[in-house]
Amino acid sequence: MLLRRLTVQKTKQVFFTDEKIFYLNPPVNHQNNRVWSNGRKRAVDPQRLLVQRAKFSAHVMVSAGICYSGKGRLHFVAEKAKINAEYYVNNLLPRLIDDCHKLAPNNNFIFQQDGAPAHTSRHAQEWLQQNSPDFIKKDEWLATQFA
Repeated sequence: MLLRRLTVQKTKQVFFTDEKIFYLNPPVNHQNNRVWSNGRKRAVDPQRLLVQRAKFSAHVMVSAGICYSGKGRLHFVAEKAKINAEYYVNNLLPRLIDDCHKLAPNNNFIFQQDGAPAHTSRHAQEWLQQNSPDFIKKDEWLATQFA
């Protein structure tokens, strides 16, 4: 069990990674948008009430990691790339592991990722087994233990 395996000192060795999409024109949350006026809504200039955005907003996906001893580099995912096991293993994992080696030169790190399908794939798990000194396997994650 993961809780027994990781002591307080060992948690300082964990390198947490994830991917995130950043939209250049994000979806609008109307609950956070307010128009202040002295009168009724119909008295407000209609241009102040219109919110326009592209239907398919431009975006960029970034992969990165962080640990107690520092942060890794930002790794930009190729435009229109699908993050499947093949792409993850060939393009992102080697860079993320390289970041780990730079932050923990004596290979004293534990690689951590979330439960995305590309991360839990057999291909990714086998690659980490061969190329990482230690990693939290998919069956050790807390989410899978309580499911």
